Amino acid sequence: MSACPSSCPARPSPSPPARRGRWGWGSRRRCSGAPRWRCRRAATTRAHGRTKDNCRHVCEEHPDGMPLRTTDDRPILRVNGIQTQSESYLALIDEIPELVAAGVTHLRLMPQAVDMAAAANLFRALLDARLSAAEAEARLREICGDAPLSNGFYHGKAGYRRIARAPAA
Repeated sequence: MSACPSSCPARPSPSPPARRGRWGWGSRRRCSGAPRWRCRRAATTRAHGRTKDNCRHVCEEHPDGMPLRTTDDRPILRVNGIQTQSESYLALIDEIPELVAAGVTHLRLMPQAVDMAAAANLFRALLDARLSAAEAEARLREICGDAPLSNGFYHGKAGYRRIARAPAA
């Protein structure tokens, strides 16, 4: 198992583990970062009063995207260039044992404006059982600052939610 920096976050269907080896196919699953959905217009460019052909890469001024808020002023999405991103950061920490059991061989970390080296080291320590899931989540929250963590989509719930793993019996 390797943690690879920047796919769908939905729970994988039960299947035999992927073939492994030098030429075998593996499977990867995104486990951290802001999920991104594509649209057809450069909303960041328009928000800054520029045309798409003369954007001057204004999206670089917003490394995690420009926040979009609901009518009751709650953050919900971020727009960055032609991407619409979740306000929350996907964090499949408790789900990693299930992903490994389903045959996932690579974890994809989506880049954010945080210390990605620390995030990658955290997931590596979690995979190597040098860190508990609770400790990994606490450290990831420190790394991500005020960004909310989510895993709802994986569990079939609203994507922005953080679904707590039921304690082992």
